[in-house]
Amino acid sequence: MIITFSSTHQAIHFERLLLGRFAIEMIPTPRDITASCGLSLKFEKEDLSSILDALKAEDLSGKQLYEYIEEKQIRKMITIGWEDAYATKA
Repeated sequence: MIITFSSTHQAIHFERLLLGRFAIEMIPTPRDITASCGLSLKFEKEDLSSILDALKAEDLSGKQLYEYIEEKQIRKMITIGWEDAYATKA
C-alpha cells in the first residue's frame, strides 16, 4: 500500500505519526503515480485497518491511497478512495 502527499510537510507529518507503530517506509513516489510531492509512504496491506484507525483524526485532503499489485511482472497501482477504505474496514 502507498500513500502519496501534496507536500513534503504532509509526508513528514504522517511518517512521524506512524513511525514506530507500523512497518512503514518513506520512498520516492513511484513513476506510475502523479503526485505533487516526490515522497510517499509504503506499508503492508495487513496494516491498513490499524493505519486507518491511526489516521481517523487527520485531514486526508491532498493525500491519496494506492494498492500496489505485481503479478507476472506486471505492476499496477490501484487508486483507493479514503471513503472506500474506511467502508471496507467496517
